[in-house]
Parts: sequence; structure tokens; C-alpha cells
Amino acid sequence: MGFVDGASAFDLDAESGAARGWDFLGGAPVPLRRRLREDVAQSLCQHGAPLACAFPLGQGGRGPFERLRQIRTLRDYPGMLVSCEGANAFNRRFHSNHVETGGFAGFQPANAPPELAGLVDPKGWIGVYAVAPFVLLIDRERLNGKPTPRRWSDLADPIYRGDIVFGGWRPEGATRFAAVNTFFLVNMLRRLGLSGLKAALANAATPMHSAQMPRLAGTSASPGGVYVLPWLLAELCPRRALTEVVWPEDGALAYPLWLTVQARRRAELAPLIDLFYGAELAAYLDDNLYPSLSPRGRAQIPRGGFYWVGWDYLRSRHAAADQKAARAAFAEIVACD
Repeated sequence: MGFVDGASAFDLDAESGAARGWDFLGGAPVPLRRRLREDVAQSLCQHGAPLACAFPLGQGGRGPFERLRQIRTLRDYPGMLVSCEGANAFNRRFHSNHVETGGFAGFQPANAPPELAGLVDPKGWIGVYAVAPFVLLIDRERLNGKPTPRRWSDLADPIYRGDIVFGGWRPEGATRFAAVNTFFLVNMLRRLGLSGLKAALANAATPMHSAQMPRLAGTSASPGGVYVLPWLLAELCPRRALTEVVWPEDGALAYPLWLTVQARRRAELAPLIDLFYGAELAAYLDDNLYPSLSPRGRAQIPRGGFYWVGWDYLRSRHAAADQKAARAAFAEIVACD
């Protein structure tokens, strides 16, 4: 299945389904998705690379990323994976057999910006090309005179009861949430402990999709006074006289945008590897508030830097246990309302 021109670089019918058989499988946050997809198509066109590529735009339902953990053999796994789905794209046996034995590499360039160097995988299996910082968007009128929270621990203060809005989604009329921002919950668990997480959850207004947050903050329909969302979306809120973007003093939560490549296929996939670490994409990412780890990046990181749980933690069994505990706390305190 070889596609070399920009218009047909992707098999639109197939890319929303199976995870197997791709030379390249890509995903990115919604604000970046079309641009990155176009850049991949252009790279294929320039280099005439006969590669089977998928970069789903998102049509709902189960897609290839949800099926990655079902893959058992190296032959079936994408040659290059670009993801924003967390770092749990391998089942444990596959990780043990193929990742830990050197079958995959991130090919991370040296000299990442110092403020972002902590996101680099010390084992080299994953490459981080950018980061999505999670910050706070404050609705001053909705807070009604309460002090502006400046640290993540502030979200557990009972003064903010009914004020905290974070990512989650459920169909209209449904009683159960179809999705929740587990990344945020686990980070709060790591920072505050289980009791602190539960205290923050007790302050929840209503979870909502992060794309809705800047549309509602500062309006009469605003459900809360403190929104947790990606930096770009926070800055897109148009009601700047009524709202404030806060980069927490103890660090924005770092959500990595990452890639990994089958090591034996490095030469074949080099144009796409170079694309994700290159200066042109780095400039676009930095301008759109997804700071790039390219050594040629120029992101301006606010004071406070990042809080990052670490790759060693994500690969440990503690991470799975913490996710389970965080979801249970959410179900107990928020989802039961």
C-alpha cells in the first residue's frame, strides 16, 4: 500500500480501523492534528516514500490507537508511532519482548531546551517532540472574590467547593462519563496523595470537554471558577478582562507528545523522524503553545516550569494502580452525582 502524493497519502477508509500493518501511525491533539497530518503528507510527497500511513482525524468509536495493546508481534506493530495517548501503547509482554530488548527507539536529538530536558526518556525508547502544558484558566467573576489559586494544592482547599472544572465527557442524558482526564487525576494523586485528590474532587463543578472551557469561562453560563486545560486553549479564551491564565507556581502539568520507531527501520523512516524534530515544526509548535523539544526550538516557558511524573514511574506497576485508584475516587465523588 504505497501512497506518495499529498492528496492520497492516507487511506481514509482504512486508517480509522485496524492498528496493524502501518508503516506510520500518527495522532495529535485536535488543534495540531490537521497541520501535522498535512506535514506528514508533504514529507511523503517530497521523498517519494512508499509507506502505508494513517493519521486519523477522529470519527468517534474505536480506532487504531485503542487496538495497539492487542498486538503481539513486531511484524504487526506500526514502524513509527506518533501519539498523544499517554505512553501505555504496549501490552506488558510486547514491551518486555520488543521494547526492553532494543526493538524501539525515540531517536531523541541531543540538547533539548533546558526547561524541557526532564521529559527526555532516560532509556531512549520514547522520543518527546513537544509537550502540552496543563494550566489554570480563572473566571474571576465566578470566583466572586475568592483568592486566585496559584498552586495545584490550592485546588483541594474547601474554599473552592463547586469551582473546579476539568476534562471529562458523557453523552447527553447519560449518567456515566464516557471519558475523564485521568492524566489530571493521576497527577493530582501524585502531588497531593489520595486524600488530597479526593478533596480536590469534592470541589468539582462538572467535568467537560476542554474545548468547551474557553467558550464558557467569563460568561453567565460558566459552571465554575477554575478550569484545568491545555495552555493553548486557555489562551484562546476571548474574555480576557474577565478571566486570567495562571501558570502554576509549582509547574504546569507536562503531557508529552511522543514518538517511537522500530529501530531496524530508522533509515527508511528518517524523513518522518526528521520532520517531528525539525526546526519548521518546532516553530509551529512553539508558536501554538505546545513547546517543542527540538534543539532548534525557541519556546518561552513561564516561571515555574513543569511538573512531570517521569518515564520510570509510567512504566512501573504503581502507575496502573494509581490510575485505578484515581478513577475509583472520581467515580465515588464526582460521577455519582
